Amino acid sequence: MSQDVLKARIMTVMRNLPPMPQVTQKLLAVIRDEDSSANDVTKVLSSDQALAGKVLKLVNSSFYGVPQEIKTISRAVVMLGFTGVRNLALGFGSVEALGKMTKDLDMKGFWNHAMANAVAAQSLAPYMNRRTDPEEAFIAGLMHDIGAYVLASAVPDTYKDIMGRVNENQLQLENEATGFTHVQVGQGLIQFWGLPESFANAARYHHDFSVLNDEDQALTALVALADVLACINCGGFETPASEEDLGKLISVTGITNEQIKSTLLEMDQKMEDMSSFMSISGVSSQKDLTCGAVAKKVSCVVSTEVARREWVQTLLQYFGHELFPMDTYFNQGPGCGNVELVLLDPQCLTAQQLDRLLKYLSTQSAQVAILHDQGSVMADAVKSFPTLKFVFSRQDLAEVLAAQTV
Repeated sequence: MSQDVLKARIMTVMRNLPPMPQVTQKLLAVIRDEDSSANDVTKVLSSDQALAGKVLKLVNSSFYGVPQEIKTISRAVVMLGFTGVRNLALGFGSVEALGKMTKDLDMKGFWNHAMANAVAAQSLAPYMNRRTDPEEAFIAGLMHDIGAYVLASAVPDTYKDIMGRVNENQLQLENEATGFTHVQVGQGLIQFWGLPESFANAARYHHDFSVLNDEDQALTALVALADVLACINCGGFETPASEEDLGKLISVTGITNEQIKSTLLEMDQKMEDMSSFMSISGVSSQKDLTCGAVAKKVSCVVSTEVARREWVQTLLQYFGHELFPMDTYFNQGPGCGNVELVLLDPQCLTAQQLDRLLKYLSTQSAQVAILHDQGSVMADAVKSFPTLKFVFSRQDLAEVLAAQTV
């Protein structure tokens, strides 16, 4: 099928995009009105029993952790505030609107990635060096790849092939195949819904690091960093960022490795807490969106650069691995025979150091994998080992472990 035909199909879908539910539109209008009161918002929200029920259910869930049950919409509005109500309505409304589109593809991976980005963005927001509302961050994260859903609906056969090529440049694949990218389409959909420009920018530019230093793009920078954590959480829908890109995002947001670590450790529980949100919106719960457990190992990271070693150890700890000290391992200290996986970072090793390490490792039973980002030079001596990128996902690690046990 020619690109012109595919482009025409996408344009047809874009011209017939589903609107936000009417009650969501009314809520947005009321909340934008500076003269509106909490009573006005309560009246609109109460006019739709289904949405009101969803809001009450979510407010009383473990995600919000309220000390006493909230039984009325008026009380929920007071607790959440106008911004909180708006963002809940946007979350429910966007999922409901997309649910009306024709779907020939299994989009569980899409929703898993969207939810991971949303909870990561919300958790990271308080750490930002530029003020960013956590609830807005959640919705921006939920919507950041919404254009992919539209493309999957418009040209499912073509997009199925693109979704299966996760180790390639997704934007390039989309543009070559269809003439559009999911970031362009996502921006168009969010603008069509009349949502804040900051949400449209986050959808459009979360892969474009050239705009992230712009003071008006704080939400975009946050969503871009949350995207990295979402890829780490499971992978499979998008490819994790490179080490260079991660460095740029950390620099522009002011978020530290320790803050990223604490966010990663919170993500699984928060995604589980949000399963009620997903199920009542007609989308599979988090329990149905798992990407498989990573086999737990006693692992040792071999890198002479402290920052790189600490980053990789953070990911391994997040995936449940027990860490073993590098120096103790190579000095054959107590417990070194329990090490099952060695992640070797040859980028910071001399040829002589690498040669000695490989000779030692050849006498050990531990599995060995190499940290290697695409584009960096790999020594011939380690080319036979499986590789992991510096920013690797749960799925990436599981695949390496599975390959070595065959």
